[in-house]
Amino acid sequence: MAHPPDPLLIAAFTLRQKTSGALVQSPYSLAQTAYDFMGEMWAADLTLTHVDMRGNARIEAWLASLRGTFGTFEMAPPDYEGPYGVMSANPTVAASANARARTLAITVPSGSAAGPGDYLTIAGHLHLVIEAGTPDLAQAQTLSLWPRLRAPVSSGMSVEMQEPYGTWRRASAEVSFDCSQDRIRSRTLSLIEAL
Repeated sequence: MAHPPDPLLIAAFTLRQKTSGALVQSPYSLAQTAYDFMGEMWAADLTLTHVDMRGNARIEAWLASLRGTFGTFEMAPPDYEGPYGVMSANPTVAASANARARTLAITVPSGSAAGPGDYLTIAGHLHLVIEAGTPDLAQAQTLSLWPRLRAPVSSGMSVEMQEPYGTWRRASAEVSFDCSQDRIRSRTLSLIEAL
């Protein structure tokens, strides 16, 4: 797996939550019916900071190594300083759950608890904690997640909360950069979650 060159300096970013669904509205009564097709994924646009020719060459080589939309890489969520709950070590899965489940039970270290807004990684997929219950006496805590679980999870599986990351790919096979008369190089990368 290709990793971004160090450092990949981000000047600005847009992180999007994409959900597949539909809203149908009656032309007569205006009554609405919402449909949930259970598809959820991350997308992002990253605008990189100005780099010199050497830095640009490293970024060009890295992007070329991804082979368009074929290659994937791991990246932490930009601008995340959590966990916002107290998490002294990474938790584990407390109870098995099926793919597409919205809830997950984790076993947290003593005195720890995940909180809303925390990110976590399971099997390379980034998830956002929407709601977090209070840990019970066995240190099990139930979380509501977005997006839904990507694959079945089993008890004892590792959950990364100390340094969460997602697996990403380029959203398009084409990539370019702009170079001003002053030789200032800028580029924006469109990314999607690798599923």
